[in-house]
Amino acid sequence: MASNNDEQRSRRRRIIGAGVRSLGRGVLHTMPGYDRAKSWQKTGQDWFDTLGGLRGAAMKLGQIASQYRDFLPEQLADQLARLQRDAEPWDFERLEPVLDATWTEEQRALVAHIDESALAAASIGQVHRAELADGRDVVIKIRYPGVADAVDADIANLGRLLKLSRFLPIRGSDIDAVLDELRERFIEETDYRHELRNLESLRAIGLPRFVLPEPAPELCTDAVLVTSHVPSAPIDQAPGDLGQAIVSAINRQVFTHGVLHADPHPGNFGVTDDARLALYDFGCVKRLDIETRAGLRDVVAAALESRWADVHDALQRLGVVPPGSWARHSELYTEIYAGHAAASLGPLRDNPHYVFGDDGLIESIRGEIRKSLRHWKLFNAAPELVFLMRTLSGLYWILRSIHAEADLYAELEAIAAGAYDPPADAREPS
Repeated sequence: MASNNDEQRSRRRRIIGAGVRSLGRGVLHTMPGYDRAKSWQKTGQDWFDTLGGLRGAAMKLGQIASQYRDFLPEQLADQLARLQRDAEPWDFERLEPVLDATWTEEQRALVAHIDESALAAASIGQVHRAELADGRDVVIKIRYPGVADAVDADIANLGRLLKLSRFLPIRGSDIDAVLDELRERFIEETDYRHELRNLESLRAIGLPRFVLPEPAPELCTDAVLVTSHVPSAPIDQAPGDLGQAIVSAINRQVFTHGVLHADPHPGNFGVTDDARLALYDFGCVKRLDIETRAGLRDVVAAALESRWADVHDALQRLGVVPPGSWARHSELYTEIYAGHAAASLGPLRDNPHYVFGDDGLIESIRGEIRKSLRHWKLFNAAPELVFLMRTLSGLYWILRSIHAEADLYAELEAIAAGAYDPPADAREPS
């Protein structure tokens, strides 16, 4: 126990140390002639070094922060984006005690060989190729020691720093609500039994043109996940015509089943020899209830028809705007909604076969977001949507990397028409 407490104190000191240094630089920003860009770059480097070395929830928070460039200084976001890449793997001998602690002798006998060189490494654990005694080619994901114990402390420490640094233009109560959502997902992600259930749920959906690994439940525990090995090439080698399958898969996950693979890292996708999409890593799956799915559908339907009061009503049901706010600020909300619709829906309507590329669409949308930031007090953080927005942001860049093609406007019309609605008797996510 003392060893665990020492580790917790060490993590807290490292996080707080990075925060104090960040706050010190922030004070200097008010001085005439101070190089703010260089300061933000140093802050980003500091946070990259600190979070990357800690793994677990701390590193995960840095990865998520990197996807919200519009809310962070560019130099800071650039450094945090480096956390999206694979982490340095641990030597296998440091992970063998995890296997010894979690597997019985009977389970260990089911494994013929484990490759000690890591296939991939991330914030929660790392993956090794292996062969089972019955000849199956599998991968074994092993959780880093101490990661599960550090979630609450990491999030509490980072929450204090976010409030002190004021990097994000949101209320302290909203930061707490978002951190609660992050904490819940991270706790789930550190329990590989939960990941096994997520994988089984997504396999049951049967996403067209996707291939998901098959679990070996007899070897899965809270700290170890074993699945079939699905070989694939990097996602950026996928053909562009897979774009429609990716977009359709997201809509089916969100609206029909309420079970969303919410970790859109390029390393979690691949393309197989038969031109299907391989999907990996099921620790972070967001489940959406019927009311949330209906609210999202109604936002799309109302926006397509420029019914801004109805857009606002749906957003209020989703917790994005406060109750009664339309009556007080209808003209301002109308201006904001119309601006976002023009920036996003207009280009999609004009380009039925949209090709993801450097066409200015994302900058147009970002421009509207930046304009809206001065009115941030009119909106709530809506923690229930944090992982949905993270997924859409990450998938945009994946789709862009393969110059994907999709009829996005037709997909939006299908959502509005209820084509992706769940069966009438569905009440909860699958």
